[in-house]
Amino acid sequence: MLFGHLAVSALAHRYLKVEFVPVMVAGVFPDIVDKTLCQGLHWLPSGRMLGHTLLAFAFSTAVVGLIWGKRTAWSWAVGYLGHLLGDAYSEVPWFYPFVSYTFKPSPDLWENLLKTLLNPVQMTVEILLTIWAVVALRDPIFQLLSRPVSRIMKK
Repeated sequence: MLFGHLAVSALAHRYLKVEFVPVMVAGVFPDIVDKTLCQGLHWLPSGRMLGHTLLAFAFSTAVVGLIWGKRTAWSWAVGYLGHLLGDAYSEVPWFYPFVSYTFKPSPDLWENLLKTLLNPVQMTVEILLTIWAVVALRDPIFQLLSRPVSRIMKK
């Protein structure tokens, strides 16, 4: 689910000292690609297909590296791999298209969200990861939130 992927990326930023923006974007990128192509445009049968592969991971990391450099590519790779590992509790087509996978039709967005919300183990993990990420990043979050307030107070 979105919060878990963002939390893993935020924790990677905090503890692995990777760049914030690329790790956060890469942390949700596989879902942006696959969910859009599956549930939005109805071009793919599954919400885990093209973006959830090691080929997409390697290709996107190479493109990011060519455009923005090694450090940004490393941050991207950490976020992307964190997403794939976060989804490993169920089927991930790691080696597609080189290995054949049977893609089960994905439920629609709301059905998928409801299924996740009703899974107590998954929700517990999501909530704990999110709390950990918020606590781990409390100082930068507080600084970010206090900036507009301090500008208002000076006027």
